[in-house]
Amino acid sequence: MTQPAIVAALEPLFHPRSVAVIGATNNFAKWGYSTFASIMNSYPGDLYPVNRHDREILGYPAFPRVTDIPGPVDLVVIVVPPENVSGIMRDCVDKGVKAGVIITAGFAEVGAEGKAMQDEVMRIARSGGIRLVGPNCMGMWSAAANLPAFMFPMSIMEGPLALISQGGNIGGALVADAFARGVGFQQYVSCGCTADIQIEDYIEYLGYDDSVEVILAYIEGLAESNRFVEKVRAVTSKKPVVVMKPGKTGAAARAISSHSGAMSGSDRIYDAAFRKAGVIRAENTTQLLDVSIGFLTQPLPKGRNVVITTPGGSYGVICAEACALRDLNVIDLPASAMETFSSMFPSRWSHGNPVDPAGDRNFVQYLRAPEILLQLPEVHAVIFMGFGSFSGLSSTFASGLAGPRMQMIGERMKGVEELARNAVGVIESRDPAAIGQIVRAALKTVFGSIMVSDASDLEAFVDLLSESLTTERMLQSAFYEDLKALFTFISEGTPENIDIEDVFQLIESIIGALLTGWIQKYGKPVITTTFTEVLVRLSEEGHFPYSSVERAATVLAKLTEYGEYLERIEARGDKQPGGAGATQGDRFGGHLR
Repeated sequence: MTQPAIVAALEPLFHPRSVAVIGATNNFAKWGYSTFASIMNSYPGDLYPVNRHDREILGYPAFPRVTDIPGPVDLVVIVVPPENVSGIMRDCVDKGVKAGVIITAGFAEVGAEGKAMQDEVMRIARSGGIRLVGPNCMGMWSAAANLPAFMFPMSIMEGPLALISQGGNIGGALVADAFARGVGFQQYVSCGCTADIQIEDYIEYLGYDDSVEVILAYIEGLAESNRFVEKVRAVTSKKPVVVMKPGKTGAAARAISSHSGAMSGSDRIYDAAFRKAGVIRAENTTQLLDVSIGFLTQPLPKGRNVVITTPGGSYGVICAEACALRDLNVIDLPASAMETFSSMFPSRWSHGNPVDPAGDRNFVQYLRAPEILLQLPEVHAVIFMGFGSFSGLSSTFASGLAGPRMQMIGERMKGVEELARNAVGVIESRDPAAIGQIVRAALKTVFGSIMVSDASDLEAFVDLLSESLTTERMLQSAFYEDLKALFTFISEGTPENIDIEDVFQLIESIIGALLTGWIQKYGKPVITTTFTEVLVRLSEEGHFPYSSVERAATVLAKLTEYGEYLERIEARGDKQPGGAGATQGDRFGGHLR
């Protein structure tokens, strides 16, 4: 397949062999200092500071002009006053620079005079074939080049997302939020005024990057909506594009003009353009990340029918309403499921959807419910409430497990000391039978100590978990390391110094493996929720619970919307580049059905 010209054009931006920071300085109070420091901490290629006055910047030899640098320069990062940028761009053309990031503000966003300066910079850059990010941006990140070309050092990790943001603060906040959630980016660009490279150009480029699974964008305005639709439609047949676009009110439209210099335009026109392009629209930054993580961790539902399981009736009511408000069908349970649940739960159970065991203490039966539902052809997705971040709640639980309860946990752990002494070596041996024995012992120890007291229930529960915890899955997940850590602790620790957070971390790994096992087995979404606003990170098993029913229902609705879009273009036989003849699962590397 022939790649478009934009792929070659943006290679120097995302894969530079050398970078020059023009305006780098030793003055801690200036952006040139923090920008250079951000890059020098990570970038492995040739790095050059450019400063007319200093001979050395943070230990690096400095050069008065970019033309004085002895080697080639692929990318420049410009942090100088706006009136100096055009002269610097002439030097960049003479040097043969391929791409630039203009962090400097004071261009089109400030009015006609700034727009004239911006146009002059662009004229010079085009004469030398230089592609530009910005101006008025906060920089960019490329995981492939390990290049954090930011205005100041930010915590960012490599991952399967890509982000294009017309707002620097929004982009920085999304990067920070994603880092806290344990999610990373292949590329992030704060594109600012988009004087040269347009948002749809970045999206087109990212569509051809196989390391990117989901593309996020914060958009304030587009130069050409038809061009956006044409280019982005070619990408959304291969991978999702999730966009946040403010501007529904006059106040927001005025703020957009003064911020990025973009024309906001009619929100209805943007909404129609996004639908035509197959873009999934998010209402806020939290939703932008929520939905993107949903695409990473869940298959697309085959329809809108959802069943809710809840350990408490009130949250079930709220969740049912949240689903209905988002056009999801909270279906009546078929007779077969009603019969099964009536035999499992006390007679006081809800007898409907949501499935609520009404305070039943049988933890095993509640865990069995989702798999019973997933087997039903009329059920397209399950929202499984109350199974979120155990490690996040560990401090809350720890106080309730103090004293005699903690002593009991310690005694039960000591009961498998002999097994534990050899457990680490057995686990590392990769012997399936031996690992199976270790796993069963660990499950009985942990869950028997905390959640399941009846011996027969405990045995049934261990059987349930063991079905999902195959040797292959264990050896590829965080569960493997957590299991080794637990048995190391059992063999070396004492009941008095048990760290309950470590125990709950193992529980979280086990539950995460169980949930992802169901998703892989049945090819249907199983979206979980917590009941409190605890910090949740994406687990290595691919489990991410949402802290409210509204967030969970929104994610499911957006997954459904995208699945329906793909069905429509397949029914029409649209031949999008990279999408013709591919199934939904092919496009997502197995994430979808």
